[in-house]
Amino acid sequence: MRRADAHLHLFADGYPGRYGHSPAGGDELAVYQALRREHSIERALVVGYEGEPRFAGNNAHVARLAAAHDWIAAVAYVPPGGPAQAGEIARRLSRDFVGVAAYLPDESAAEAFTVWVTREAPALNHAGAVVSLNATPTATAGLGPALAGLDGCTVLFSHLGLPGERAGVPTRETVEAVLTPLARLARLPHVGVKVSGLYAVSRPAHAYPHHAARPFVDLLLDRFGPRRLYWGSDFSPSLDHVSFAQAADPIGLDGLSLGDRDAVLGGNLLRALGRQAAATGRQPSASTPQEGRLPSPS
Repeated sequence: MRRADAHLHLFADGYPGRYGHSPAGGDELAVYQALRREHSIERALVVGYEGEPRFAGNNAHVARLAAAHDWIAAVAYVPPGGPAQAGEIARRLSRDFVGVAAYLPDESAAEAFTVWVTREAPALNHAGAVVSLNATPTATAGLGPALAGLDGCTVLFSHLGLPGERAGVPTRETVEAVLTPLARLARLPHVGVKVSGLYAVSRPAHAYPHHAARPFVDLLLDRFGPRRLYWGSDFSPSLDHVSFAQAADPIGLDGLSLGDRDAVLGGNLLRALGRQAAATGRQPSASTPQEGRLPSPS
């Protein structure tokens, strides 16, 4: 089985979890390296985040890590309206990053992102960019036309499309209503969804295996198919609620064939990164989880 992680974070000072320190319990890069070896993870999509002042500088940190570790594929955080400097995204994609990450909590953020991404679509398509979106259903509802223009990219919605937490197992009707904006985007073959952050669907969040998330996974499998779903660990925030082994074994994949399960757990992301490498002329990484840790950049 080929494993690849479509969603994790690495912060220089650690993610300040619910108890005021990183739930990884140590240097996040070193901890993830050990987890990567144990779970045979070939590649990992590190998602930049600078949406709060305390996370300023995360893009630069992640870029340094990507330069030193060829198993890291990094996507740069951009605010909903894009970087302040014109042409900055093209420079980022030509050097340090395989794509961009945006966080869209509402209609206003979605509108700003639509304006920016429509303007930057040629550069993003040329680079075969991976576009990672943390978008609520409300924000997703208005993204269709803009995302249709990113047909040279791989667009990934994080955390099952952020359907919100549930105290019990929702009905199929509820799930369809909540995910209607996302399900409509299944017509776009370059759009996929990350099977990540299942703890955020459950109340309480530690209620593994997160039965409340299963109907959402089922619907996404129906609409997008297993070749457009991507497993992600959400390291290290997920460790506030579950173990990494639990995050690596999401509910809802047990009925898949071995080939389809392997696709969700890694093959799909590896293919997407291969397409991005081909678009930019870069060689895809040949690293293995057994390789030793490279020196961290200063």
